[in-house]
Amino acid sequence: MRPADLTPVARDVMKGPASAGLIFASLLAGYLFSMLPWSGRWLLARPDLVLLVLIFWSLHEPRAVGQGIAFAAGLLMDVGDSMLLGQHAFAYVVAVYGAQVLRVRIVSFHLPEQALHVLGLTVAASCVTLVLNLLLGADFPGFAYFFSPVLTAFLWAPASWILQSPAVRRRREAAP
Repeated sequence: MRPADLTPVARDVMKGPASAGLIFASLLAGYLFSMLPWSGRWLLARPDLVLLVLIFWSLHEPRAVGQGIAFAAGLLMDVGDSMLLGQHAFAYVVAVYGAQVLRVRIVSFHLPEQALHVLGLTVAASCVTLVLNLLLGADFPGFAYFFSPVLTAFLWAPASWILQSPAVRRRREAAP
C-alpha cells in the first residue's frame, strides 16, 4: 500500500469544494469594497479585491472559477468604475490565466512566496489597464499607479486566512 500524497496540492484536494454561495459572496464583498467612494490619491491606492478574490478562487477552485467568471467580473468593474468597457475584463482574464498556468507552483509555496506570485499577477493586470489607457491617449499617472497592485499583494495573506478559516469551512460543511 502506497502512503498518501500530502503535498500542498494534495491537501488542497482533501478540503472539499467551496460552495457556490461562498464564492459568490466573496466576489460580491470585493466588488462592494471597490464601489466605495474613493477619490484623489486614495483612488490610486485602492486595492483590487475583486482581482484578489478571483485569483484566490482560480487557484483553490479551478473548476468553479475561471476566465469566464473573470471576464464577467471585469465587465461589472468596468461599468462600476465607468471605464472603457472590457478594460478590467481583459486584465482579469490575463491575471486568471496566469494563475491557472502557475497554479501547481503557487499552491506548493507558503503564503509569503504566494504573495510574490500574486504581486506578479496583479502588476501584469495593472500593466494591461495602463497600456490600454495610454493607447487611448491618457497621461501616464506616475509610478504611484503601481502602489495598488503592491497593496493588493500584501492583502493576499489576510484574504487567504479569511477564505480558508475554520469558520468559513464549517459553514461550507454545514451547507446541504
